Amino acid sequence: MRESVLTNKEEYMLSLLAEESEPKKLSRQFADELNLGRISINPAEAQLIGTLIRLHGCRKFVEIGTLTGLSAQYIFEALPEGGTLWTLEKEPRHGDYAAQAFAKLDQSKKKIHLVMGDARAELEKLSSEGPFDGVFIDGNKAAYIDYLTWAEKNLRSGGLILADNIFLSGGVWGEPTQRFSDKQINIMKDFNKRLSDSALFDSAIVPTYEGLFVAIKK
Repeated sequence: MRESVLTNKEEYMLSLLAEESEPKKLSRQFADELNLGRISINPAEAQLIGTLIRLHGCRKFVEIGTLTGLSAQYIFEALPEGGTLWTLEKEPRHGDYAAQAFAKLDQSKKKIHLVMGDARAELEKLSSEGPFDGVFIDGNKAAYIDYLTWAEKNLRSGGLILADNIFLSGGVWGEPTQRFSDKQINIMKDFNKRLSDSALFDSAIVPTYEGLFVAIKK
């Protein structure tokens, strides 16, 4: 019997990945209801992030930008027994949706804490829980430098930094984009340049559609 033909790379990759859990599907449904499904992390990138966190042995992890809780679930799964994830979200409705998804997770052996409020203020409060093993930056693009400054101070030596959307739809190399302002683009350029500094980080760029920076703090 002839195998069915997949129409593109995305379909092929999805065919190789395990089906997402019901709480993850719920987070995707909530994002669609908010008309934000297009910015939810895709399964292949989410699996990559989870794998990197497992490989790095992270136990105490921070996510900046919860949305409806999808990427947080992949991070949470990657943590070992006794691990803790703090995930930060500013928008109350997003947080309400994320909380509904998190309520369906087994947190008997590790914990996920949803932190509501402006990330820059909440991160400072969270500093007392550090040092942390890793951070995933996927929040307000205009605040990426502030998030990185916090990470530099509060990650342990050898801590993992993952940063999504670093290409800003091509804006960082000069392509016209209406999604992002000149301010956001310039901040992201500075952010990328700083993470590329070999005196501060061992780093690499994963050329996903929107770009993923992977860096280890020296």
